[in-house]
Amino acid sequence: MLDTDDLGTILGVWAHPDDEAFLSAGLMARAVDRGHRGACVTATPGERGTSDPAAWPPERLGRRRALELRASLAAAGVTDHRFLGYVDGTLDQADDRNGTDRIAAALAAVEPDTVVTFGPDGATGHLDHAAVSRWATRAVVGAARPPRLLYATTTAEFTRR
Repeated sequence: MLDTDDLGTILGVWAHPDDEAFLSAGLMARAVDRGHRGACVTATPGERGTSDPAAWPPERLGRRRALELRASLAAAGVTDHRFLGYVDGTLDQADDRNGTDRIAAALAAVEPDTVVTFGPDGATGHLDHAAVSRWATRAVVGAARPPRLLYATTTAEFTRR
């Protein structure tokens, strides 16, 4: 079993606002409580994540989700956040090298001991999640001082709900 007291500085790498909340906020808060830093990279503002785009047009939803993300990170004690600026729902079509390079730049700036991101299947099968997993994995493997890489998991019951 992983000793969560020894994760050091944690960098969460996610596709959308709220991914950090249900997949790594507890780990990041624990790191901060132990005197380490927590940092987060989010690829998109999640502006297309609605079934009602008339009520939540992309620019409005993106602003709202960015506010919620800041609140989520603040609750976990995370003050270092970086948006990559991609458009929600397009990451599987983006250039893999560019995505990997942008995450590698965040790794170099943060110098985390641990990176947590989606597993290769994207946790839920979401194509944006799988792209971020691919980029983060490649950035970690290619780092001069590779941090520990953890893939977030959920229980089968959580996924069904």
